[in-house]
Amino acid sequence: MSTATIGWKALRILFMVLLTTLILSACSSPPPEPSQPPQPTEAPEVGQTITVITPDAKNVDSNNVTKYQIQTRLTDFQLLSASEGLAWGVTKNELRMYMTRNNGKTWTNISPAANVQFLSNPVYGKEIFFTDPSNGWIIRSSFGLTETIVLRTKDGGQSWKISSLADANTISSIYFLSPTHGWLMTSWDSSSTKESKALYSTIDGGATWKAVMQNEQYNPNLQNKAIPMAGVTTGMVFKDSTHGFVSLQTGALPKVYLTKDGGVTWRLGPAFLVNERFESCDRVITGKPEFFDGGKVTGWMAVGCQKDKDNSIRYHGYFTADGGENWQFRSFNLTSRTGINRHIAPTFLNSETGWTLDGSTLYYTTNQGLIWKALPASSVLQSKLLEYPEIVKLQFFSAKVGWLLIEKKEDRRSILLQTTNGGLSWKVM
Repeated sequence: MSTATIGWKALRILFMVLLTTLILSACSSPPPEPSQPPQPTEAPEVGQTITVITPDAKNVDSNNVTKYQIQTRLTDFQLLSASEGLAWGVTKNELRMYMTRNNGKTWTNISPAANVQFLSNPVYGKEIFFTDPSNGWIIRSSFGLTETIVLRTKDGGQSWKISSLADANTISSIYFLSPTHGWLMTSWDSSSTKESKALYSTIDGGATWKAVMQNEQYNPNLQNKAIPMAGVTTGMVFKDSTHGFVSLQTGALPKVYLTKDGGVTWRLGPAFLVNERFESCDRVITGKPEFFDGGKVTGWMAVGCQKDKDNSIRYHGYFTADGGENWQFRSFNLTSRTGINRHIAPTFLNSETGWTLDGSTLYYTTNQGLIWKALPASSVLQSKLLEYPEIVKLQFFSAKVGWLLIEKKEDRRSILLQTTNGGLSWKVM
């Protein structure tokens, strides 16, 4: 037999061996795993699209400034003037805050560093406060091994400085009288009608804080009195460096405590008069006090009559004309509110003029709530409330300019609206 014949037979044998090996390997291999169905994902947080200008523009819009558009979910806002305001929300534990100086035409991202994590959405007057568009503060409460920190800016959020607060308790209220002088209240051991309280003050813009009051050893018989544990803080305002007051939710009529020494000692303010409107209430809800003028002489606070039977709230108001020394009850000719927006109280611009939203109808008053007139229906307002039925906040800065934040929590969506004609018409910002 020739050498070529032997070579050909060897190749055939080698080919058969390889083929058999491949067949056996295929038979012994496990079957491929079935493809996994797509896993559900968390609904994205979306809102209206806003136009953002780059930080180097220093909050000033011009034709030469670079701009880009983003979508963001907002959870709160605050008007700082008729054309300036803040809006913010927390996404993936990052606080995203924006400022506009031109009625929402453009916004500047003034968010603090992303490594400062937030577990919840901060609320204005509680964890956020601005005295003007340049000077502002953000309180990040402690959690885990992190401490409570105070973020402060003097340049409208272009830069933030950080200081710490030696108190790991919940922040209940913050107020700044000026860019340097402010107060911060914390609370612990809280229930619906009582809490322990501590008050801190700063005279260097929040860089350092000094404890001026705490009520763990509260004794009404002692001369050096603190705000008592009974009552939950709803608001804190200082008229100057020494005079201030704190409003308390008690479940019954509101209580106010006054200080004349910068918060060191406190006395109970005048009693709120009992009104027949409250006789059938299961609970009286105390709102946050607000002043209308720079001198903090005239102001008001909402008060709600809650009934557990139908889970409703009917709102009225207390007004002051002497800086909170005395409060006069005003009955509002409003129906009881039920449903998801029952906790949204009316908003007032001054002692006479206010607005309230009931369903998709906006009402206004010019006589301290005695008469409420329905404004003509706004097609934009009605259509957007169908998409975003939950009211977050309504605020007016002037008789013409107001903002409204609405949302749909289950879809994690929100949208911010603006009026420039007193609520007659609205537009998406």
